[in-house]
Amino acid sequence: MDRIGARMRKLISLLLALNLGVFLAGMALQHWSPDASTPMVFNADKIRLLALPAPPVRTPNQTAPALPPEKLADAPDAPRPEANARCLSWTSLDAAGVKAVETRLRQAGVAVNAYDIKLEQKLGWWVFLPPLDDAAEAQTRIDQIRLLGITDYATVRGGAMRNALSLGAFTTLAQARAHRAMLSGKGVEGVQYSPRPEAGLARLVFAETVSDDALPDLLVAWPEGLRPTRCTLP
Repeated sequence: MDRIGARMRKLISLLLALNLGVFLAGMALQHWSPDASTPMVFNADKIRLLALPAPPVRTPNQTAPALPPEKLADAPDAPRPEANARCLSWTSLDAAGVKAVETRLRQAGVAVNAYDIKLEQKLGWWVFLPPLDDAAEAQTRIDQIRLLGITDYATVRGGAMRNALSLGAFTTLAQARAHRAMLSGKGVEGVQYSPRPEAGLARLVFAETVSDDALPDLLVAWPEGLRPTRCTLP
């Protein structure tokens, strides 16, 4: 029994010595091991540091980013055309105004084919019989012109020219004047012509047959309320 007990004590002592050795070896390894914050290097000769990405290279077909547009300097105003003595204008003309203009030009010796009146709004000219008092009188006048062979007409139904009889619309003053002459030749009395209502600015333009020397005289001696202003040629 003593021999067995002695063996057991030796075995226990050996185990204790081994455990103590393992403990001391672990403590020594922990004390002498590199700091955990120190990076481990594996195959250092094969590792390359990554460089920052190079800026992109612009190819010829690439355009630079658009910059905010700069405020452009105000362009100088274009020179305005000067008023011309060969062009006179009125803000509007009615039949009485057209008649007064023609009378003034005739007195100055200007022939009817030596000038033209152009309208700003391109509404054209019309030939008409002035408004009558009521629809009954308009119908009586219609019966009269029908007996003269006039069938192209229309009654104005409203506005300032209510109950007038329209006898035709035309593009130019010359056409309106010729139509009035034709109607007068057939016996229709009181026929007038003028720009269509709301035609706006009317320009009197002289032909080249009117000499420059005569123009100053045409700027004066106009009827009251009909004095024109110089304008630019249309």
